[in-house]
Amino acid sequence: MEDTFKKIIEQRYACREFGDESIPKEQLDYILEAGRLSPSSLGLEPWRFYVTTNKERKQEICKIAKNQNHVGACGAIIILVARLDFGEYFVEKLQKRNMSQEELDKRIKVYKPFIDSMDINQKYAYAREQTFLALGNLANATKAIGLDSCIIGGFDNDLLDSYLKLDVTKERSSIILVVGKAKICDITKKTRFAKEEIIRRLD
Repeated sequence: MEDTFKKIIEQRYACREFGDESIPKEQLDYILEAGRLSPSSLGLEPWRFYVTTNKERKQEICKIAKNQNHVGACGAIIILVARLDFGEYFVEKLQKRNMSQEELDKRIKVYKPFIDSMDINQKYAYAREQTFLALGNLANATKAIGLDSCIIGGFDNDLLDSYLKLDVTKERSSIILVVGKAKICDITKKTRFAKEEIIRRLD
């Protein structure tokens, strides 16, 4: 199992040239389920996934994403949207978890003031951070079933919010993942900082 996951993260890369194959529904469902089951701070899951395989939609979103060709030519686009209304469902969501009343009251007392103190920009920053947890699972799940992906950060957020008809007081676009089958499977060896450069032990 360890070797399997290691192989996935070693082989995942930013694909910029997809073939024209469509993605079977069961594969797309698998990817999205990996995103749905992702962890999040306080278990808030402050995200939504807007998905399309429609050719016209992909071309429209491509224009919003600075005309990056692989956005329009991929198998599917997954837009991760950050929810800003998590304060409205925080208590209700906690109540659905298997915990004692004492623990429930404790968490509400500790975390509710923290959530309520945020302004809209702080809520967006907080929720957007959580969408990247889901993004990692979406990208790795894509590779796990033999497909490829590319994370798209270059797009006009305001235009995309408008395109999706979002109520920006409640949700805003965060990041895009495009998925599909690579036209040419050319996985280059990853270049990463050495362990000694990035790992600091506090033993």
